[in-house]
Amino acid sequence: MVGSYPKPPDEGEPFVLRKALHSLDRGEATRDDVEKAVEALTEQMITEQENAGIDIITDGHAGWPDLLRPFAETWAGFEVGGLLRWFDNNTYYRRPVCTGPVECRGPATVEAFRFASSVASHPVKAVIPGPVTFARLSVDEHYRDHEKFVMAIAPVLAQEVFELAAAGARYIQIDEPALLGAPEDVALAQRALGVVVAEAEPAEVTLATYFGDALRVGPEIFDLPADVVGLDLVSGPASIDLIEHAPRGAKIQAGIIDARNTKLEPVDDLVAMIDSIETAIDDADLRLSPSAGLEFLPREKARAKLHRLGEVAERVRT
Repeated sequence: MVGSYPKPPDEGEPFVLRKALHSLDRGEATRDDVEKAVEALTEQMITEQENAGIDIITDGHAGWPDLLRPFAETWAGFEVGGLLRWFDNNTYYRRPVCTGPVECRGPATVEAFRFASSVASHPVKAVIPGPVTFARLSVDEHYRDHEKFVMAIAPVLAQEVFELAAAGARYIQIDEPALLGAPEDVALAQRALGVVVAEAEPAEVTLATYFGDALRVGPEIFDLPADVVGLDLVSGPASIDLIEHAPRGAKIQAGIIDARNTKLEPVDDLVAMIDSIETAIDDADLRLSPSAGLEFLPREKARAKLHRLGEVAERVRT
């Protein structure tokens, strides 16, 4: 898995979490009621991933309105701003606004990770936004300097990573989709990610990019401090050419399943894509994933995509 999973249930089923949130707004429910609904949805998401044969799952982000919100609502120095389109998707997020020094006020995602791990039989991958992506998708009214803003975010994310690793996270993913559109930030990302990743031991760290190809970033993407590099080979099929520059023994998370299109890919087409990747790399550790989080799809379509991914992985293994 890459990250998110669809929150709405199958058509005709009750959307318990939405009802709980609406009841909370009307004063007819408590935060505990909402938390119970989030936990129930998390269990459903985990069950569907595991039943599909996914080896490394996520909690599905059942309680996350978007990738940035849990952190913007937890850290000092941020307010939650207005709606903005999430990259080139028909979904929106609330833009964080930095109004003061960024400081940690406790972990944002550790409790959710602990719960997911307690109900999962497979390893749960923790997911956080990267410092460059967080900065580029926010409004900086305090530092008023991109480099200083990124480097202020990095140690706070490092604290989150430290807490996740201490809570037992074996896999931590850092999402940097905005880096694909800002190759000028590669050197800055090297420094900032170095601060974050330094606190991740002994967890394995994946640097995830999506919603485009990584050609503008170039082979330098493999120099960034991460154990695994995630590439979206659906939105950016040309990134397969970039894999030729991966160092020997590199670990690649190959996004081969389209996370934003309901059409189910034929098994033979996916196997052919994997064959082309394997010819471009030298003794690399190849992992198969959706191209991005699956939140953009109806639940039944996302579930079918995961089953197809598991089917393809099993065929490749044999």
